[in-house]
Amino acid sequence: MSLWSIVPVRGLAAGKSRLAQLLGPHERRALNAMLLERVLDAIEGCNGDLSRCVVASADADALELALKRGALPMADASDSGLNAALEAARGAVRAQSATSLLVLVADLPEASSDALARLRNQTPPHGAAIIADKKGTGTNGLLLPADCRVNFAFGEASLERHRQAIRAAGMEVTVWSDPALSFDIDTPSDYREWQARSAKTSSGIRSTDSIRK
Repeated sequence: MSLWSIVPVRGLAAGKSRLAQLLGPHERRALNAMLLERVLDAIEGCNGDLSRCVVASADADALELALKRGALPMADASDSGLNAALEAARGAVRAQSATSLLVLVADLPEASSDALARLRNQTPPHGAAIIADKKGTGTNGLLLPADCRVNFAFGEASLERHRQAIRAAGMEVTVWSDPALSFDIDTPSDYREWQARSAKTSSGIRSTDSIRK
């Protein structure tokens, strides 16, 4: 089985604008870079390398980081939005004979290769999985057959849209909730919760030089 991954990224400087009351521009950029690195680490640890990982973005800095890590940068020159960028990336990996496709958002501070391995091992070969967000209504990721014709529908309350589309395509679907993959950072309260978790576990996944409490 040839598994390819796609990580869509809004941008290192532009992302996490809702944290502006807590973090300045440089701090938000550092946070976005760290989050992307964390997701790439998890994919690399699960898949062995990043040669079959596409980072799709309209942001040159995110694409440069992907290239340095050994992932494949895919520029969204039209800046046409997340779902359109994912469709374009899916077409590209299909051309590379991908059989399975993992889509993973880039703001998962606790993502791990172990969590991704559990997802892969417990999803039937011809089935699909939706990674639920922390509220259970959004989508943090999808694991699909690469030739699946389900349209991407990321956005507010996207989990049910994805579930219905997968079922309509005649596939078995599992909704996957895992603390390592379901916790994402969207709001100041999410950020504070992550800071509290980091302090308790002494995980060292943030840089105190560039990201303040």
